[in-house]
Amino acid sequence: MRKSVVRHLLILSIALVSIALVACAASPESSGTSSEQASSQASFTPSLDTATKCSLSVAGGYDNFEALEAEFDKFNEYYPDVELSYTKLDDYNNIVSTTLSTDDAPDIYFAFDFMQDGDQYNAVFEHAEDLSDPALGINLSCVRPSLLCKDEAGACPMAPIFASVSGILVNEDLFEKEGVSIPMTYDELLAACDTFNKAGYPTPILCYNEASAYGNLVGELMYSDAAKDPKMLEKLNALDPSAGEYMRPVLEKVSDMTKQGCFNLDVCNELEDGYNALILRFFEGDIPMALCSADTASGTAKRESQSEAFTAHPFTYSLHPLTLTNEGPYLLDKPSVQLAVNKDGENLDMANEFMRFLVSPQELNDIARAKRLITVTPDLAYDGVYAPFSTIDPSRIISTHEVGLSDDVTIQYRVAAYQVANGKASIDEAVAGFGTYAL
Repeated sequence: MRKSVVRHLLILSIALVSIALVACAASPESSGTSSEQASSQASFTPSLDTATKCSLSVAGGYDNFEALEAEFDKFNEYYPDVELSYTKLDDYNNIVSTTLSTDDAPDIYFAFDFMQDGDQYNAVFEHAEDLSDPALGINLSCVRPSLLCKDEAGACPMAPIFASVSGILVNEDLFEKEGVSIPMTYDELLAACDTFNKAGYPTPILCYNEASAYGNLVGELMYSDAAKDPKMLEKLNALDPSAGEYMRPVLEKVSDMTKQGCFNLDVCNELEDGYNALILRFFEGDIPMALCSADTASGTAKRESQSEAFTAHPFTYSLHPLTLTNEGPYLLDKPSVQLAVNKDGENLDMANEFMRFLVSPQELNDIARAKRLITVTPDLAYDGVYAPFSTIDPSRIISTHEVGLSDDVTIQYRVAAYQVANGKASIDEAVAGFGTYAL
């Protein structure tokens, strides 16, 4: 299993991102026009007998996966007698390893980068095909390099299908109405919040006020600092009590934002159902910004029709990067869902063929837009909701799995930020509590 170590090869990462950008931009598959989409479809050439009859099963943790099922339909245009199905496994993370050893093992299954650090997930990777094997012909070059999770031997046991980021959901109409530019620095963020407060808005930034949600606020500084300092990373992952001092700059920003009125926590505390309520409250139309991740933003499309206010008075919105620095935002590139192929499956050749079909610029863009998550290709502007992230300089892209912060560390930052924002602890007290926090 991969050990969590920091990769300090930023120059190489930038070069790889640039190469991917050029390669995918040069491909007609990266365009969104109907004629070029047709060209993309035509570019897939079946490598197996198209009369093959078999079944392929995909297992994951989603309740439903209509976006993937749409890809099944496209694949059936080439292989009409291949029956594809998706099944949700309850308590997925805890049972996937044992499921892979049963007669009902799926041909393709969800895998996650955090699983590479846990011995309990060894079976997930023991059964996984190396998708980077050139013989398979899977085009991993059109996936952003920062999203590819490899093992110690350099094999790629899973292909990212969706990515996620944190940011602020912006009501662009309110910014235009008040003559405010969407903030790209910390000072601009404070200035925007001040303007909206003076104009009488309920809260400049809406968030669901619980510790787990504060990861959307602290992540940028936490990862960017750890990526620059191997000693910091080591002490943080060891939960060394002295490592609490590394949280201080983040907590000072959280305290500063709270004091300057960026959050009206009384308004935020009215949200009883974080995910659903935050979106519907934002759709009321009087909230300039909402702190959230792409996983939350992905739920906006389905909820537009559920909001009477938005239906009556629709507005333009998009997810923008949130930065607590004056150097501009980072893109914390994190794979959301990744697919692995069961190399011990009965229909391995067809499973690999489906992955060869799916891992292409057009299909990855299409499935991401259907699910309203961020595409894993360099074409970040493919869905207009996420287009603002396409302007971030490649030198400011951070691969979260390469930095290697443990889940325990992110919990310490989240809980400490929540306590400081809510006045439950001073900055000094929150720093001293490092290593003791739990969600």
